[in-house]
Amino acid sequence: MKEHKVVVPSREEYIELATSLAKFDRRTEIVSLKESVGRVTAKDIYALHTLPNQPTSAMDGIAVRFEAFTSKEVDPTAWELGKEYVFSNTGVAIPTEYDTAIPIEHVKFDNNNRLHINKIPSCRGENVVPRGKNMKEGELLVPAEYVITPLQLGVLASGGICEIEVIAKPKVAIIPTGNELVPAGAVLPLGKNIETNSIVLEALIKEWGGEPIVYPIIPDDPVYIYDILYHALKQSDMVIFNGGSSKGTHDFGKEILGKIGQVYAYEVAHGPGKHTSLTVAGNKLIVGLVGPPGGTELTAPWYVKPLINKYLCKPDVQAPKLEVKLLNEISSSAPFDFYIQLIVSQQDGEYVATRIKMFNATRAQLAVQANAILCVPRGVVFKKGETVAVELKIPIEYISA
Repeated sequence: MKEHKVVVPSREEYIELATSLAKFDRRTEIVSLKESVGRVTAKDIYALHTLPNQPTSAMDGIAVRFEAFTSKEVDPTAWELGKEYVFSNTGVAIPTEYDTAIPIEHVKFDNNNRLHINKIPSCRGENVVPRGKNMKEGELLVPAEYVITPLQLGVLASGGICEIEVIAKPKVAIIPTGNELVPAGAVLPLGKNIETNSIVLEALIKEWGGEPIVYPIIPDDPVYIYDILYHALKQSDMVIFNGGSSKGTHDFGKEILGKIGQVYAYEVAHGPGKHTSLTVAGNKLIVGLVGPPGGTELTAPWYVKPLINKYLCKPDVQAPKLEVKLLNEISSSAPFDFYIQLIVSQQDGEYVATRIKMFNATRAQLAVQANAILCVPRGVVFKKGETVAVELKIPIEYISA
């Protein structure tokens, strides 16, 4: 790999760098039609059938021969059912000896059951769906790199498709580290903390279309961590290394990442998540997310989701923005850009926002109440009453008074 400079990227620069470095060896798999919703097609899908495979009636009525109306003295009252006409139903094939349909609203039968036609057809084939009108054998139904939704299932089933080759879910290894952590559900000794990042990351990766591989909590042992990273790289398409690139006395992240691959970033130019790192080992990426849950929960959608999207050939959908009025002054003492979490609500017909102080906030406030993010550039002060653009964490429809 070419020599490179270790950088301290902004959020946007990290995403651009990571996605440019990601060189995935995509796998494919075969799934049933019913299991294909949400999956991405690996190749073009073509129809195996022609539909309708025989002319059908476009509506309820009677099927006739158009040539019968070429005579100036046509008398339908003398027609016999099964000879000059037959009844036709919407979507049902009409016998081959008939070529035109008349809507039931344009015919009537008298007391002697004789046929009367109020409006004769104007051309051959009127109100008849020709063969192949809806689908032709060999027609492209769904292109490659298309996300299947329930709306495509009908056309695929009609085309004779029972199985689909899709891009396999990217395998994402999650490695939580830290001597201070115990798994959720275990007895919590004094001085220890419950490891929750892997639970959140596992759910997010599933939501984004990936297949998480969750490792048990890894103690702060550099040799052991190196071995686990090496194993994870072999088992996955990308790795999340969680909690080992800061400046604590037992943080060996920098040393280990430098040995196992080429480090492109030891940290980013913002907080929270300041010590988010980026490493390339072989052709696989290691995203180093910070240990504090608030940092991981904020930055994982920024730095992991775009990689999964690239693997699955999906576009990166940007979070919606909203202009809000600040109810208090907002600034940051950090010597770098800082992302502040806010509570946005409606007040007197406008959207307003209140700051949640990161270091004073509870986990519940950040996870449940915070519904927007504001980037506060270094040295910038947003005044009370100022209107700013925030990034929403939820759909705007969920914001209430």
